[in-house]
Amino acid sequence: MITSRLQSIINYAHGRVIADIGTDHAFIPIELISVGRAEKVIASDIRRGPLDSAVRNINAAGMSDKIETRLGSGLSVLNSGEADMIIVAGMGGEMIEKIIKEDEGTARASELILQPMNSQYELRKFLLGSGFAIKDEDIAVEGFKVYNIMLVESGRQEEFESDIYYHVPPYLKAHKNFDKLYEKKLREFNKVISGLERSGECDEKKLERYRQWKEELIDIYSR
Repeated sequence: MITSRLQSIINYAHGRVIADIGTDHAFIPIELISVGRAEKVIASDIRRGPLDSAVRNINAAGMSDKIETRLGSGLSVLNSGEADMIIVAGMGGEMIEKIIKEDEGTARASELILQPMNSQYELRKFLLGSGFAIKDEDIAVEGFKVYNIMLVESGRQEEFESDIYYHVPPYLKAHKNFDKLYEKKLREFNKVISGLERSGECDEKKLERYRQWKEELIDIYSR
């Protein structure tokens, strides 16, 4: 099933060879071949169980000649420059950062489609501080869940002038789903603030930081 999140990833994908890291059921590779966005897809996973599931789905779709499966960790399954685009989706932002750091040369040799499930702030900080540029970014919504999908390449991008923009980049303000992202971040900030205020040993610096982010977030939304 191609959900809104997966469709957003697919919309960014194009190339002769595309790699899907952490492919799980291989829904993305199968769709990429079906709609002609890739001639070949390398589908990898670190776990044998999900990869076996992927193989079954690929065989059922009759695409075993176009989708190659590989068992392994992160980008270690690829040779540098082997894929035109690399998809790393459906995992935490800090895990995505770790995957890029472990095989940075491979990451820099291809365009990246990144879809972090959390820690978007930390991932953007890492990317912009490490010589990567966010070329474009989409927001996908599925019920109460809001996802960020980033199109990234090796190259310098000026760092954001305000820290809050690593949570809600200014270029997303015009997006049709910005309201949903705003509501998600506001819930997130309120939850952290409430938890810190109830804490017996409150981290005052962290509390002040989140209060400041909340004020800046509301200010961005009201402009």
